[in-house]
Amino acid sequence: MEPWIYLPNPWRTAVLALPDKFLDWLEEVRFRLDRPVYCYGTTDTVPLRVENQLRRVRQSDLDHIIAIIAEHSLYARTQELRQGFLTLPGGHRVGVAGKAVWKDKDIVTMTDISGLNFRRARNVEGSAQALIEIFHEQELDLGSILVAGPPRSGKTTLLRDLIRWFSENAERVTVIDERSELAAYHGGHYGFDLGVHIDVLDGWSKADGMNLATRTLGPDRVVVDELGDAEDFPAVSHALHTGVKVVASVHAGTYEHVRRKEQGGLSLPDIFDSVVILKNLGPPGVIQEIWHNRQRVWRDAS
Repeated sequence: MEPWIYLPNPWRTAVLALPDKFLDWLEEVRFRLDRPVYCYGTTDTVPLRVENQLRRVRQSDLDHIIAIIAEHSLYARTQELRQGFLTLPGGHRVGVAGKAVWKDKDIVTMTDISGLNFRRARNVEGSAQALIEIFHEQELDLGSILVAGPPRSGKTTLLRDLIRWFSENAERVTVIDERSELAAYHGGHYGFDLGVHIDVLDGWSKADGMNLATRTLGPDRVVVDELGDAEDFPAVSHALHTGVKVVASVHAGTYEHVRRKEQGGLSLPDIFDSVVILKNLGPPGVIQEIWHNRQRVWRDAS
């Protein structure tokens, strides 16, 4: 189901009343304290009208919405909240803005919620095909692959379809789904069909999940989303040294930004065989350029 279904009324009714053409390409619905709600599509942005009025969001609105999506047990979801999001069934994510609560130099939770961003997870089958074809045309080995791009460029969408492609080609794939977005596991079922040759470690940290997978599940390939924690890079390096191929994503706008990401003396282009840079604008998962062994081997000419 779409993430807007989990909104209480009158917001849900207002979103579902948007024109079908816009609703089909709706990516985000953003609630900000003391401001109107805005809906962001692939190319357009429109204010949300409630009963034909631009209604400003009150604190009581935010508190009610977050109580609904957290099933009135926000404390039980502190681990997610301290990272700035709540996950909905279907792999959708609600970004949360508010005041950080610190304890012993760590953020332990968030209070005074001032913004909510309902972000739609898209399942675009076939989005990986263009990447696979380029690799074949350039005679590149489908080894360890890092997908890089800015927010909303389609990194998770592309990863999801790559998982499906590798699984359909009989690779044993372990998915480390820390935020329940890639496989969208909920209530005993997966929200996305990723093929028959997958194992999913749902809710595990990327580092712990990669270490567990290489020890016990015997994967050909491990897939993780959004590298960034201090222990992620060494875990990727360890997995590769065991002979397991790794596919991952990272927030970065250019190859130079990727090259600057270092932890413990490890640089991402030194770890991964290939780096795929996605375009900033347009449909999700569109490739801008590909680097292999630290050399650019392909660039979109358009």
